[in-house]
Amino acid sequence: MKNRFFPRAALAGACLVAAGNAFADEAQQASDDDHNHSPHHSHDEIEEVVVRATPLRRSLDELSQSATVLSGEALYRELSNNIGDTLTRQAGMANASFGQNVGRPVIRGLQGQRVGVLSNNMSASDASAVSQDHAVAVEPFLADQIEILRGPSTLLYGSGAIGGVVNIVSHTIPEEVPEDGFDARAMAQIDSAADQKFAAGRIDFGTGNFAFHADGFYRRTDDYEIPGAAELYPEDEDDHDDHEEHEEHEDEEAPSGILENSFLDNEGGSLGASWIGDRWRAGLSWTDYNSDYGIPGAHHHHQEEEGEHEDEHEDEHEDEHGEDEGELVTVGLESTRWDAEVVGTNPFGGFEQLSFRFVNTDYTHTEFEGDEVGTVFDSETDDVRLELRHNPWSRWSGAFGLQYTDVDFDAVGEEAYVPASNSETGALFWVESADFGDWQLDLGLRYEDVDVTALELLSHAHHEEPEEERGDEHEEGPVNRGFTPFSVSVGAIWHITGDGHLSFNLSRAERAPTTSELFAFGPHVASQTFEVGDASIEEESNLHGEIAYRMHGERLSGSVVIYADRFDDFIYQVDTGEEEDGLPLRFWSQQDADFIGAELELRYDIGHFNSGHWWVFGLFDYVDGELDDGHDVPLMPPMRIGGGVDWHLDSWQANLTWIHADDHTDVAEYETPTPGYDLLNAELSWRMPIFERSDWDLFLKGHNLLDEDIRNSTSYLKDQAPQIGRNFVFGVRAAF
Repeated sequence: MKNRFFPRAALAGACLVAAGNAFADEAQQASDDDHNHSPHHSHDEIEEVVVRATPLRRSLDELSQSATVLSGEALYRELSNNIGDTLTRQAGMANASFGQNVGRPVIRGLQGQRVGVLSNNMSASDASAVSQDHAVAVEPFLADQIEILRGPSTLLYGSGAIGGVVNIVSHTIPEEVPEDGFDARAMAQIDSAADQKFAAGRIDFGTGNFAFHADGFYRRTDDYEIPGAAELYPEDEDDHDDHEEHEEHEDEEAPSGILENSFLDNEGGSLGASWIGDRWRAGLSWTDYNSDYGIPGAHHHHQEEEGEHEDEHEDEHEDEHGEDEGELVTVGLESTRWDAEVVGTNPFGGFEQLSFRFVNTDYTHTEFEGDEVGTVFDSETDDVRLELRHNPWSRWSGAFGLQYTDVDFDAVGEEAYVPASNSETGALFWVESADFGDWQLDLGLRYEDVDVTALELLSHAHHEEPEEERGDEHEEGPVNRGFTPFSVSVGAIWHITGDGHLSFNLSRAERAPTTSELFAFGPHVASQTFEVGDASIEEESNLHGEIAYRMHGERLSGSVVIYADRFDDFIYQVDTGEEEDGLPLRFWSQQDADFIGAELELRYDIGHFNSGHWWVFGLFDYVDGELDDGHDVPLMPPMRIGGGVDWHLDSWQANLTWIHADDHTDVAEYETPTPGYDLLNAELSWRMPIFERSDWDLFLKGHNLLDEDIRNSTSYLKDQAPQIGRNFVFGVRAAF
């Protein structure tokens, strides 16, 4: 492991800690009333937040695993078009972006099939883990809270959570009748960089033993503005090396850059109902999610016809060079989901709670090449989960669980690169927690049986064969692989003082390979790659160790986390530097790998003055991943450091956040470096005092105020698709 971390980490950490101590020496005592109106939760409020992704329903300070919960004003501030971008400014998080609609969370450098995305404690059951261009079928605005569990979460959610879990809690199945029989909220906004028009709302109501829920959203955007050229490394380097000539060109043209084919149109909604008794409740919900979006930088290169693209969004973005690069690739996504839930309190002797959940999801992802249907990815998932929380055994509280998941996947089209398949997973899990005075001990284990069957291979010559022989073989009939991942975890919390505690976590987790890792073979138009799986891939295992100190004083709160991961047989995608069918050739392989990282978060309540109430906060995160052969793990995030200020006065709130990302130069073979950036965001909101029985807020957000050319090193499209440029968002939100 290269020693690239500790000097910079120590310096950044020392600076932030010193700043926190300086604020502690000089600040004045804040009033409780102002603290309760903070745009962020106070430390008392944080302790009361229940993490629903754990069967024991623990608060944040009772978890030995690193976790974050976003809710209320803190969540509103971070809301974006996708879940990945919504969470990217949290410590240890990044975004595997693929345009405006597609953004899957990256946790400590791990993404895709290693990060579980849940909707109300059950898998989102979309195909987003198959490829980065597949959107997560959730709308962040409709969430009541979003939970992040960092580090292996396989105990609770299986192989797809070896890197962590993101749980979107939206209560589409009501758990209680609103106190006044009615609860609602709504939001509408527009923006300057993509001409976005967005509206969303939800309502919860009920009477007696019955509660009902309804929500919906609507979003339309054009291709978004970018600070400069879309291509980070254009083929004609000479034109871009002459900086003066480039500046003259900008002065002459003076246009705002536009990222072609980055539009987003989506809408959806949910309906839910529950019967709520004294000891039992049962409910059902239906969710529909539809999205049409462009894939920036993706073209279909095999189409010889020179047809005119009829999409309404292309009219504004004609090719300035007049070159026919092929048909633009767009995506149509449709997802229909049914949730059913039965929960009982003291259901029978020896148990405090029974929870049964069933989810059926029908997900279709269609890739269009111009106006023609290219490839259709279809997935139908049945997910069943039973949790039983037992009565305390002396000092011990715990839960048993069963889970069964069945996924039927199919890809139809000339360029379908993943064969039709079926994946079945059965699992048993057990978690326990005990209090011993100043100590808390957590134990857990999970056993899985995973069966992956490709109904018929597309072609599966080994990736090491000569290029001229690759793809000649065609095996007929189903091909099956079976795996038995086993995971175990030990965690502890030591309450050193009333305001701080040390937590320790040691776990060994295993992950079964996915269908695409095993059986992929062919061109993937959206990602512009030729992907080759390896049917001989074995389970990967991870030995994870973590130590953290968390403080939650009246004025100063925060955490310092250091962690390390040792992966045996780490599965990753290798860029060969070769081409197949005119596309970069990448194949799935595995070797051992090491990860090491750290996270630091600090927040200080400066106090209340005539100018208002002030808070400051700081952020630092770093992760390094290295393969045993000395090469770097692909698509890793950069080191980041940042901070900001919160302000509150009467009906006014404001926030200023700055994040600096280093240049990302420790890259995998054939991966290009990613320049660093400075991200400056601000928000100002005003609560209108004219309504007594409802809260109405006007808000103005400024994103990327420095108009930086920001590239996500965790994205396959980073060299072709920068993030949105300077953007102003104006809107109104209301709560009734």
